Amino acid sequence: MDSINIMNWIMIRGYICALILMIALTGAIIFSYETGMASVKEIINRDDYILYDPKSIPLLLAIPAGIFVEICLLFVFLPYKKRTFAFMGKLMIPVIVYAWAALIIGILLSIVISFYPLGTDYYKCDSTSVVSSGSHYAKTKEMCKEKAWKPSEN
Repeated sequence: MDSINIMNWIMIRGYICALILMIALTGAIIFSYETGMASVKEIINRDDYILYDPKSIPLLLAIPAGIFVEICLLFVFLPYKKRTFAFMGKLMIPVIVYAWAALIIGILLSIVISFYPLGTDYYKCDSTSVVSSGSHYAKTKEMCKEKAWKPSEN
C-alpha cells in the first residue's frame, strides 16, 4: 500500500512541476514577444527615442521553439502520453535545428541592427541604471539629456 501512495505522490509532483513550468514558459514567451515587438516597432517606425536590448531579437525568433516545448509540457496531462511522446520525439530534431538557427540568425541580426540603424542614425544615451538591460538611443544628444531628467513614460 505504501508503494502505491509513493507512486501517486511522484505522479502528482510531476504534474505540479509540469504546470509550474508551463506557467513560467508562458510568461517568458509573452514577455519576449512584448519586448521584442516593441523594439522592432520602434526601429521600423524610426521613433525619436528607442530602448533596444540585443537579446530581444534572438528571443523573438526563438518563440516558436518555446511554444513547441510548451505543447510538449501540455501533453504530460493527456491520458494517451506514449503515442504523443513518440510523435513529439520525431519532431524534436527539427525544432532543435530551428532553435539553433533562430539563435544564430538572431545574434547576427541584432549585431547588424546595433551597427546600422542604431549606430548611424541615433546617439546612445548614458545609462544611469545598473539593473536595466538594453540601451537607450535618441535621434539627438539633446533628447538624451531631456529624457534623462524625465520619468519613464512606458
